[in-house]
Amino acid sequence: MAYITFQPSDYFNTKLYSGNGSTNAQTGVGFEPDWIWIKNRDGGGGSHDHYVFDQVRGTTKYVRPNESNGEGTASGVTSFDSDGFTLGSSDGMNENGRTFVAWNWRASGSQGSSNTDGSINTTYTSVNTTAGFSISQYTGAGST
Repeated sequence: MAYITFQPSDYFNTKLYSGNGSTNAQTGVGFEPDWIWIKNRDGGGGSHDHYVFDQVRGTTKYVRPNESNGEGTASGVTSFDSDGFTLGSSDGMNENGRTFVAWNWRASGSQGSSNTDGSINTTYTSVNTTAGFSISQYTGAGST
């Protein structure tokens, strides 16, 4: 039987929270998240979007994986903290009186560095080999 030397919660944790429409520090994640996926839980306020923030792109930059448009900017996640994250006033992820879920992953705890192994060179790559998780940023060539 194979045994692991870590707990999955060392690298992934779910945080439920209520929005307040202002600065909103979320603690209790157990680590500084490198990738945060946020979703409104009660469907109110007209926003059903998913928002993904990561340390590679930095604070306030997000991707909505359920939409066809690319990266956006909002006062969503304003900092990645040692035991969670802090939100700004953006309704999509912190509307007052709404409930949200944030799925948190831990990579290297930083933006990472470039990676030139392989055919696609990345600008930044944040890697956690123990958890088998990484985040990479690269500049595409504009073709398939």
